[in-house]
Amino acid sequence: MSATKEQALMQAIQTAIQDKEIKKYPDLMEILNKASKQLSSSSDYHQVSATLNKSLQFWGMGHLHGPIALNALYQATIDGTRGRAHQKLPTGFN
Repeated sequence: MSATKEQALMQAIQTAIQDKEIKKYPDLMEILNKASKQLSSSSDYHQVSATLNKSLQFWGMGHLHGPIALNALYQATIDGTRGRAHQKLPTGFN
């Protein structure tokens, strides 16, 4: 696990949580708060990143014009999910 990538993901989540546009979507805020808690309490950064990535994908399917602040967060989840080992069948939410 790279502490730098883990810190970058946590920073991206916190930045997204503070965004005014993102705060307009309670379901999205729930996803982000859950990911933040999981990242804080989990030693498996890659799995948290992969789960958040899939959750954002599913959220985006229902919201064609989501907040622009999600772009940096989504990129941070991609950086943490390299390889198939941490990807699983998409369910959207745990």
